[in-house]
Amino acid sequence: MFQVYTRALRYLTVHKWRVAVVVIANVILAAITIAEPVLFGRIIDAISSGSNVTSILILWAGFGVFNTVAYVAVAREADRLAHGRRASLLTEAFGRIISMPLSWHHQRGTSNALHTLLRASETLFGLWLEFMRTHLATFVALVLLVPTAMSMDLRLSFVLIGLGIVYWFIGKWVMSRTKDGQASVEEHYHSVFAHVSDSISNVSVLHSYNRIEAETKALKSFTEKLLSAQYPVLDWWAFASALNRTASTVSMMIILVIGTVLVKSGEIRVGDVIAFIGFANLLIGRLDQMRQFVTQIFEARAKLEDFFVLEDSVKEREEPGDARELSNVSGTVEFRNVNFGFANTKQGVHDVSFTARAGETIAIVGPTGAGKTTLINLLQRVYDPDSGQILIDGTDISTVTKNSLRNSIATVFQDAGLLNRSIRENIRLGRETATDAEVVEAAAAAAATDFIDSRINGYLTQVGERGNRLSGGERQRIAIARAILKNAPILVLDEATSALDVETEARVKAAVDALRKNRTTFIIAHRLSTVRDADLVLFLDQGRVIEKGTFDELSQRGGRFTSLLRTSGLLTEDEAQQNRPKAIAS
Repeated sequence: MFQVYTRALRYLTVHKWRVAVVVIANVILAAITIAEPVLFGRIIDAISSGSNVTSILILWAGFGVFNTVAYVAVAREADRLAHGRRASLLTEAFGRIISMPLSWHHQRGTSNALHTLLRASETLFGLWLEFMRTHLATFVALVLLVPTAMSMDLRLSFVLIGLGIVYWFIGKWVMSRTKDGQASVEEHYHSVFAHVSDSISNVSVLHSYNRIEAETKALKSFTEKLLSAQYPVLDWWAFASALNRTASTVSMMIILVIGTVLVKSGEIRVGDVIAFIGFANLLIGRLDQMRQFVTQIFEARAKLEDFFVLEDSVKEREEPGDARELSNVSGTVEFRNVNFGFANTKQGVHDVSFTARAGETIAIVGPTGAGKTTLINLLQRVYDPDSGQILIDGTDISTVTKNSLRNSIATVFQDAGLLNRSIRENIRLGRETATDAEVVEAAAAAAATDFIDSRINGYLTQVGERGNRLSGGERQRIAIARAILKNAPILVLDEATSALDVETEARVKAAVDALRKNRTTFIIAHRLSTVRDADLVLFLDQGRVIEKGTFDELSQRGGRFTSLLRTSGLLTEDEAQQNRPKAIAS
């Protein structure tokens, strides 16, 4: 458990000197605070004996003012340090999360990563703040309280020591009872956050299918499960608090009884008993802080474990030390006996081999789940093959940096994937250094200038979350403009014109055809009308290339591709019948 705590504190080492000053100041204040009960006891003795108390009262008042002012100053600096470090951690951790491999994001999900980051940042903030304010100061105060009390009276000191031992046993016992429960609570928090994130990101679907009430009920079910897991943990800690309070009350009564007996026998003064009661109150306060400290760490462990797993995934982000840059790409792509499978499923690609010469267009067709997107993901190293090789210009892509590989590939996704920024910024994602004139030129090539110019803010128009302020066709044209601006030697089109009307599609197709010139292009085709001009058509089924050739060759072969053409209406039954003899003859 304390390994989580020490690791959390390592994040403060970037401000180690400022943190050290704050902690030392708090420790000094904690040590000085111990003098307060002693001074109060002396005041009582002076009053009892009729002595002059003015000087002691002034000293006590001055002590109180100094303690208050010093505490405010130290707390202010601790707050600033904790808030500043949380802000910088969010930036650092965001960079680490966003740089994780795409396969990691696909498997984990965006809501899980976001929830892990936000919960961890708040938990770490709490630990840092309490460390600088109370944790070490509490420990030092406890260490100093006991010997100071023992120097005054050994018998009364044993009561305080016994109280500390009781607190320790109660805390240890309750932690053993709630360990699994707290872990379950964190899992339920993830479920609640995932449901909320999923529902909000698909709010248009929920409205369309009148699912608002149903999804709200589902969330209520998730929160009820969360509370069912949380309540037993809270009950245990409430029980522990009651036991601690009982132990504290009994200890105070014992001190009063023993103190009364000792005062009557003349062994100690009334002021000593008052001072000891002050010590007991200080000890109880510090023990409560220690209990809260242990509880905080106990809860933090469950919240931070996922975050530390993420932080430890650095190896997945690192490029091999001998990875080299892929440069001067002409665009020849070769798949050699490539195999890849997803865990616990039969999906993937199996023994895929083909060659795309520089400047050729390769169309990848097949039924849903055939492995079309997986094939392209392997080319972009979203995943790495289980066996086989993928080469660009004769270089195995597993030996080059992912950045240089992806700089050589421009992709237009079926889902345009726009950020909640301006149109200009979204197009400029293709090439950060592009001038405004080049952005406009790319938009014109993608037939996007008409709708951009019609907007009041033109290229400064905010597209909304995931581009929801634009139509499907407008989003797609922005994505095409982005790919045009990137000007990469390899182009991937995931049915890039699927969201366009007939008139706009014709205009964009002309732009895409111009873009394809002198570029190796891969088209993931859902509409077979887009593959007529391909140099090579790959028909995938269950991850295997079962047919390959030109459009005309495959349409005349009488195989699966012919059947697909007939189903899509691009080949009549008479044409299909004419093709069958050719298939037999061949």
